[in-house]
Amino acid sequence: MTIEWKDSYKLGDEKLDAQHQHLFDLAKKMLAAEDAKTIRALAAELYKHTRIHFEDEEGLMRQRNYPGLDSHIESHNRLLGRLTSLSQAIGQGQVDKNALDALMTDWAMFHIPLDDARFEAFLKPGA
Repeated sequence: MTIEWKDSYKLGDEKLDAQHQHLFDLAKKMLAAEDAKTIRALAAELYKHTRIHFEDEEGLMRQRNYPGLDSHIESHNRLLGRLTSLSQAIGQGQVDKNALDALMTDWAMFHIPLDDARFEAFLKPGA
């Protein structure tokens, strides 16, 4: 899969949608990068922005008393664990672009439309 942001990934929250799109843009840049130094820098930036995004999302969930918070945190921890492993491998000079592609595919195909969409549905009036 080619990492490409699609409007169909939008959930309706401007801030979270912008963060998701930025994460996809960083991953796309990583896949296109050729030299190890650039890839390492982009991996660090992707990790940093992923942490910020997860903290923002979980904070909003706490604020709104989202009943699926614990499960969502577990999902975030799994994604962050995969990203951590990938970043560590990149730091050791082992660039596995297939692993990055697989991570972002899972994020796009499962986490956003399933886990994040449940929260967005919870926020809608009448939910």
